Amino acid sequence: MDTTASPVKKLVLEEGNGELPTDGSSVEIEYTGTLVGEKDWSAQDVADCWLSQLQGLDHLKAEFIQNNIDFALLSDTNVFTEEFCTTTLGISNKIQAKKLLMARNRLTKSQDEHPAGTVFDSSAERGKNFTFNLGKGAIKAIDLAVRSMRVGERASVVCRSDYGYGSEGLRSSKGDVMVPPFSTLNFELKRVC
Repeated sequence: MDTTASPVKKLVLEEGNGELPTDGSSVEIEYTGTLVGEKDWSAQDVADCWLSQLQGLDHLKAEFIQNNIDFALLSDTNVFTEEFCTTTLGISNKIQAKKLLMARNRLTKSQDEHPAGTVFDSSAERGKNFTFNLGKGAIKAIDLAVRSMRVGERASVVCRSDYGYGSEGLRSSKGDVMVPPFSTLNFELKRVC
């Protein structure tokens, strides 16, 4: 789960002991969740996490990968322009090109408003650990990571948005944005039981 191309990367910080949890078993974790930012997105990440969620534009996935449109290129307003979209990507419909640029602008604005390193949730701040049944009740990245954790293990887990809160992000009960759409996340986890 810690390979470079993996959408979920786990680094064990402290070994645990005992049995691994099984599907459906109740697990308890301490956690801190922070925003990582999308600056390190590869072209594959851009295509899988962002472009695939844009209605009517997901057919451009191959062109994004072929032209190596990573986050750096996507966010460069001097390069990723309407002309780039029409000539390099072959978008003949100017409305689609503008739609793509507007979506890019929302993504980069979100980066500016919610910087990397921002803590969005923590069991310590809530005053209680998170308990869930393995296989349901947690985002995919947490579920995958905890499956390979023994009691007492501490780990750092980084995940793409499609294994976190996806294109919707996460809002507080008051409607405030906690995790913006398409956010790459880091979780510091400790399996308690």
